[in-house]
Amino acid sequence: MERLLAAMEVGVGAFTSCDVRRGYDLTFDASSRATVHYCMTGNGELMVINGSSFKIRKHTFVLLPPGVVYSVGSIGKQPKGTSQRRRFRAPLFVESVPTIKAGEGKTGVVTACGEVSVGSSVDVFGGLSAPIIEQFDGPEGLRDQFIILLAESARPTIGTRALTEALLKQCLILLLRRMIQRGTAPLPWMTAVSDDRLARALRAILERFAEPFTIETLADIAGMSRSSFAAHFTHAFGQTPMSLLRAARLRRARELLVTTDTPVAQIAHDVGFVGRSNFSRAFRKMYSVDPTKFRRIAFGPQSE
Repeated sequence: MERLLAAMEVGVGAFTSCDVRRGYDLTFDASSRATVHYCMTGNGELMVINGSSFKIRKHTFVLLPPGVVYSVGSIGKQPKGTSQRRRFRAPLFVESVPTIKAGEGKTGVVTACGEVSVGSSVDVFGGLSAPIIEQFDGPEGLRDQFIILLAESARPTIGTRALTEALLKQCLILLLRRMIQRGTAPLPWMTAVSDDRLARALRAILERFAEPFTIETLADIAGMSRSSFAAHFTHAFGQTPMSLLRAARLRRARELLVTTDTPVAQIAHDVGFVGRSNFSRAFRKMYSVDPTKFRRIAFGPQSE
């Protein structure tokens, strides 16, 4: 588990503040990435179109899967002259703006919201099919982290990307910790890591990725038949064992490209690839750039 979470890479889309006044709804179009709402103040309701609705209040953390159309509405005494909540649509995540406001009058519910992408050897939230709702009670909850996320998104500067990614990763790990400690497992891999057989194979992939593993050798480590291991592993982690092994190798190669001056061919060998050309093709497929060009972009033309 520690190795898996350490390898989790978090990408942060534009974050903004959503201020939904009493008597109004703010509807969000489907996003290709997961979306986050953290309630900063007030009471509201998050409604998934053609799905469930959830009450939210101060320090409620909501993580929604990609492809979901949903709305956020305030809960409270309606303004005079209104019989139902009036609806607005949000042009969210197209660009970063300080605040998206729906309606006038008294404050209803305010959330910090934005997009998040999670990558690593294992797509930690890849199996998410329904919203995750968690209440972070306490004096401050995660308010400070989201205040900084909003400030950095509104006025990006040196280090903004690294800071926002680290902050949101911290929040997501705290969310996962809550679910694990409580024994809830809405994601397939959370059940899988408690299966000693799959856990052994996953640990081998993440810690010994340079070894010449095959499906058969990984199945032996798990103590399972080849077909049963492949099926259970793919269901749990959203990709085949060999795909995850390749991702682990490429992730380490990327680190070596930007932290050492080791020749590309040697890096390919060190992480477990047979030949520079095979490595380059795999690297380009995952990161959309050749490894030599990736290093050049990171450190300049002298780093060939």
